[in-house]
Amino acid sequence: MTSVAQDSDVHITYEDQQKINRFARCNARHGDTKEELKLKENDLQNLQDAEDEMMIALDSDEKVPFMVGEVFIMKSQDESQEAINAQREALQEEISNLNGRAGELQDTMTQLKGDLYAKFGNNINLEPEED
Repeated sequence: MTSVAQDSDVHITYEDQQKINRFARCNARHGDTKEELKLKENDLQNLQDAEDEMMIALDSDEKVPFMVGEVFIMKSQDESQEAINAQREALQEEISNLNGRAGELQDTMTQLKGDLYAKFGNNINLEPEED
């Protein structure tokens, strides 16, 4: 991911190494944030699917099992709807925060990338590896 060609005569200062290390840390955090974002978006979709299934399958006075932690409790459809809405709002807030964090990390990486490429040119590779 982050490498500087060894055969160049470009001197790497302590400050340059700090920038390279900071870029690597930001890149790792950015990847972790993106993974967590995918999980939260998947959870949000699962809530939507559960809500849709509940609306289709049940009468309004029928109780449904609702998972709280590791146990299921019986709730009315209205209570379940309220709980789903509360979970949805919490997930949307978490997703918004994660998107903000990912944007901040991306901005930092873009700045560091510009600084490092300006000094090292093609002697440094800061591009993500293709899987």
